Amino acid sequence: VKGTSQAMSQAFVDTIEENGGHVWLNNGAQRIRVSNGKIRGVVAEDGTEIACQRVICNANPLTTSLNLIGRENVPDWYLKRLGKWTAGGSTFNVYLGLDCTCQSLGFKNHENFVSIGPDLDRQHESMRHDISFEPYGAAVTAYNVADPDFSPPGTGVVVLCVIAYAKPWLKLSPVEYAEAKSKLADKLITLAERIAPGLRDHIEVMETATPLTNIRYTGNPGGSIIGFDENFQGAGNAHLPNRGPIEGLYFANAWVNIGGGFETCIVSGYLAANDAMKDMEQGKADVAVMEKMKSQLSKEAEGATEIKDDFFAQTSKTMARLHPSRITLKVKEIIEETPSTKTLRMVSADGALPYFRAGQYINLFVNIGGVLTSRPYSISSAPDKPYYEITVRRMEPGFVSHYLLDKVKPGDTFESTGPNGGFYYEPIIDSSNLVFLAGGSGVTPFISIIRDITQKKQPVSIHLLYGSRSYQDIIFEDELKKLTAKHKNIKVDYIISEPLKGWSGLCGLMDAKMISSLVKSVKGKKFFLCGPAQMHFLCEDALTKLGVAPRNIKREAYGPPADITLEPGWPGLPTSKEFKITEERSGRTLKAKAGEPLMISLERAGLVVPAVCRSGECTACRTRLLKGKVFAPARVHRRWVDEQSNYIHPCMSYPLKDLHIRL
Repeated sequence: VKGTSQAMSQAFVDTIEENGGHVWLNNGAQRIRVSNGKIRGVVAEDGTEIACQRVICNANPLTTSLNLIGRENVPDWYLKRLGKWTAGGSTFNVYLGLDCTCQSLGFKNHENFVSIGPDLDRQHESMRHDISFEPYGAAVTAYNVADPDFSPPGTGVVVLCVIAYAKPWLKLSPVEYAEAKSKLADKLITLAERIAPGLRDHIEVMETATPLTNIRYTGNPGGSIIGFDENFQGAGNAHLPNRGPIEGLYFANAWVNIGGGFETCIVSGYLAANDAMKDMEQGKADVAVMEKMKSQLSKEAEGATEIKDDFFAQTSKTMARLHPSRITLKVKEIIEETPSTKTLRMVSADGALPYFRAGQYINLFVNIGGVLTSRPYSISSAPDKPYYEITVRRMEPGFVSHYLLDKVKPGDTFESTGPNGGFYYEPIIDSSNLVFLAGGSGVTPFISIIRDITQKKQPVSIHLLYGSRSYQDIIFEDELKKLTAKHKNIKVDYIISEPLKGWSGLCGLMDAKMISSLVKSVKGKKFFLCGPAQMHFLCEDALTKLGVAPRNIKREAYGPPADITLEPGWPGLPTSKEFKITEERSGRTLKAKAGEPLMISLERAGLVVPAVCRSGECTACRTRLLKGKVFAPARVHRRWVDEQSNYIHPCMSYPLKDLHIRL
C-alpha cells in the first residue's frame, strides 16, 4: 500500500468490499445486542439493526462494556479487571505545514529527538498534573524525508510531539484550554528551532492536538494512544486477551494483545481474526478457553473494584462543552444593519455556548418547506459575549438568506454545528501587522477579530480594506468609525465599486494598484481575504503581483459561486442540463442540474449528507463516486487517497454525467 495512513484505511475498505462485505461511513455503532451471554447483533447510529453472532470491535474495552453493551450484560470479573489499571499516556502534537521542504531546514532524518535537559522523567511526571511547564524534550517528525510526496512539491510537513495526559486539560475552562494550547505549541516550536533554525518563519499552516483531541476522535479514556498504562504487569502478552468476556465478542486495538502502536494494532486484528475463525469453525466458543480467560483475569483483578458507572462523566461533560456535535440556538434579537442585511443574535437554548476563536463560523441548519439544508455563517460577535451573532445579507436567488431575513423572529430556534474553521489570527505564526481584504458580507469574520483584538488590547495593527458595491451596503459602519477613532492601531478604507452621486471616497476594485496605494509596502504584513468568488480571484492575483508570499495570505473558504460558469475549467455545459443521480445504499434516484452543487440536489430529495463548511474544505460530506463525472472548482482540494479512490465533496461538486454515488 502506497500513501499516507489514510491509504491504508482505504485499502482495508477496498478489501472488505471486494470480498462481498459492506463498509458504512458516517454511521457508527450505537449498541451491541447481547442475550444469554452471547452476541446477537449491532444497532447503528441511524437505528438500523444488524443481526450477527460475532463482533470484532476496535473501540476500547471500557467504552464497549459501559456504553455499547451495558454493564448489566458484562461479567463482574471483567468489570473489576477493567478497573484494575488506568489509561495510558496521550500526546500533545503540533502539526506544521511549511512553505519550504524539510531538507531546506536541515532535516536529514524522518524522526528526530531534541532534548535540552537530562531530566525527561520530570517532564513526563509534570505532564500528568500540569500543562504550564517548560518542555525539556520533544519528538520532531519530518514526514517528507521518508516520503517526498507527503505534501505538494516545495513544501513540507513537520509534527512536534510530547507525551501528555488528559487530567490537567480536563480541569481547564474553554478559554484557559485555548490559551494553554497556544502557549505549549509556542514553546515546542521554540524548542524545535534548536535543530531547525528558522522553522517558525516558514509555517504556513498550524494545528494543535491535545489529549482531549485524541479523546474526541478515538473515544479512548484519557486520549490514550497505548491502551492501558504501561507497567511490568501489563507488558507484552500480559495485556488483555483479544477475546471479550461475552461469546462472539473480540477486540482488535491497543488495549488488548499485543499493545499500542501502528503495527501492533494490526497484529491485534490478526489475533482477533484467528480467534473468531476458530470459533466459527467449531460453531461456538471453546468453553475451556473462556474459563481459562475468566480465571486469569479474575486473578489479575484481585483487590480491585468494578469500574464505576460515572467513569466517563467528567470527560463527557468537558467534551460536550468544547466540541458539541450540535448546538440548539434561540434567536434573542434581530438587528437591522442595512436595507439588505440583518444580524441575528442567538443564545444557547440548553447551556453555555462553546468557546470560539474570532473569525470562525457555525453551520446553521434550517428546514424550509420540508427541505433540510444548512449554510455556514461567520460569527460576527466577539468570543467573550454570552451569545453568537451571525450577520446575513440577502443573496439571489437566496433560498436560505431570504428565509432568515423574512421569516425568522425572536424566539425561533435552530440547530447548528459547533464553531469551525481556521480563519483566525494566530500570534504564533502571524505577523502583528494585519491587512484585511473584505468584500460585502465578507466583513463579518473581520469585525469579530477586530472586536476581539481591541477588547484584549493586543499589540496588533489592523488595516481593513472594505469593498462594497454601494456606500449604503456597508455593514458595521458606525461601529467601525468609533473603533478607528478610539484605537490608533485600527484603520479602515472603504472602496465602492458602483458609487452613487455624492460619493467622494475611493472608487473601483481591489486590484493591485488599489491595494498598493493604500497599504504601501507589503513587507512584514499578513493578508486576510474574505469575500465573494470574483473578489478572491482579483485579490489573489493582485497579491501575487505585489510579491506577497503564499504563507502571508490567509483565505476564508467561500461557498459555491453565484455563477459556476465563471470558474476556470468549466466545460461549457448548460447549467440547466439535468442528470440522473443514483445513491447505491438506499437505491434512491433523483435529478440534479449541472449548474447546482450536488449536495443541494441531494438535500432537496431528502438525502441528508453531513455538512459543515459547504465550501469543499472540511471533508465532512466526503462521498464515494462509483460512476460518472463531476466538476469541482480548482480551489477544492482533495486528499491524495481520496482522488485515487474517487471520493468527492458534494458541497462543491457539479454533475457532468449521470452519477452513481455511495453515501
